[in-house]
Amino acid sequence: MYRAPGTLPSRPAERSETGSPYLRSFVFRDSASITAPRGRYRVIAEHGLEYERVTREVELAEGAQSSIKLTLRPWIRMYKRGWWSGDMHVHRPMEDTPMLLEAEDLNLGIVFTMWNRQNLWGDRALPNDWIRKTGPDRWMTVTNGEDERGGGAWMLHGLSNALGFDKVLRDGERSTESWDPPGIEFVRRARAGKRALFPWFDLEKPIWWEAPVMMALERPDSMGLLNNHYNQYAMYDGEAWGRKRDTARFAGLHGYSDYSLHLMYRYWNLGWMVPPSAGAASGVLPNPVGYNRMYVKLNGEFTVEKWYEGAKAGRVMVSNGPLVFFEPKLQQRGGRLRGRIEAISGDELERVEIVANGKVIQRWNPPGKQFRANLDLNVAQYSWVAARAYAKNDATVRLGHTGPFQLTGIWDRREDARYFREWIEELQQNPKTPPGTRAAELYSQALQVYREMENDKLLP
Repeated sequence: MYRAPGTLPSRPAERSETGSPYLRSFVFRDSASITAPRGRYRVIAEHGLEYERVTREVELAEGAQSSIKLTLRPWIRMYKRGWWSGDMHVHRPMEDTPMLLEAEDLNLGIVFTMWNRQNLWGDRALPNDWIRKTGPDRWMTVTNGEDERGGGAWMLHGLSNALGFDKVLRDGERSTESWDPPGIEFVRRARAGKRALFPWFDLEKPIWWEAPVMMALERPDSMGLLNNHYNQYAMYDGEAWGRKRDTARFAGLHGYSDYSLHLMYRYWNLGWMVPPSAGAASGVLPNPVGYNRMYVKLNGEFTVEKWYEGAKAGRVMVSNGPLVFFEPKLQQRGGRLRGRIEAISGDELERVEIVANGKVIQRWNPPGKQFRANLDLNVAQYSWVAARAYAKNDATVRLGHTGPFQLTGIWDRREDARYFREWIEELQQNPKTPPGTRAAELYSQALQVYREMENDKLLP
């Protein structure tokens, strides 16, 4: 790997390129020069999800100069359809983020400046200008904090004051071994000063041990469907310190993804239509900013506030490759769903699916990169429906997914409630949160919520 002097590394130096066929990359504007010995080289250029990737072979002779002009062309422009992109999980320096957003053609980056032992603001008050314009149609926000410890990872956007979770860990204590105080206390403290939509609570991924506790007692504003286990050249296959999956049921390349989706669908089955979110965790995991991105449909010009309002309203699509446009229309009589579905991808599509209450009710295996179909489905027995599309890839999962569209059917939620009731009963055996602790009290409260739902099949 040869990096041009004065350019910005696309990943921190200490982070490896998991599964990557090449070693690292760098970001520059307009042009860059590299000095290298003679030989044959491969030049690869990218400009975010919506642009075609360009690969060029070049032969460099001894003492010679070679000039290469690369033109990157978009295969779609989402903003022209009213969709604006964001990455909900960025761990890159604030000073680097404007160029990274531009390089990845991303409209919004949520930059975390408070995270466990880190608080970049020190003892200062958090800045009022927490929304910062970085270029034409590009913004970042900077007063965002993440509490990532034993129970899970809880991300709060647009904080007006530091909550102090950077001071929780004792000297020498590993973050994954810390369960006290429970993360829900920071969420409640943040929400006590809520102004309109902020702070916004994004539950980073559904596999965390205390995720069903949060869902029952302090429901998030969004939850990470395309989370940082989806990497550009590999899947992070394990559940880290979260609740392990059944690897016999959820196996192979799609095992983690199917498990994570399975949990998301169960929450939607309970009637909790939390919008899906997406984040790459660039700076922690080997993803460029915006690799997992979240699109929100807006009417008119972009503002950060309007973007979050659209997310709250459910006008959301997440993607790290294929894009899926879903326009369902529920007929007043007969429980039929009509409308249109479109999937488009920079790579070959593998399959396009309609999912209702976690079940695939329609599937296509289209050739090529584009697909359109009209819908006419009986959905009388379902309470929600969504669309998803997969692109062909042998190394990772490339997925596009819409948010849920609520239906009028009554879903028997008792089995889903039982699933999370058993989860919390298992959580109650955690030696880090014995009886008498604040966490144990919260588990009992959450358990009661699921028990009541388990005894009543009707949606609230």
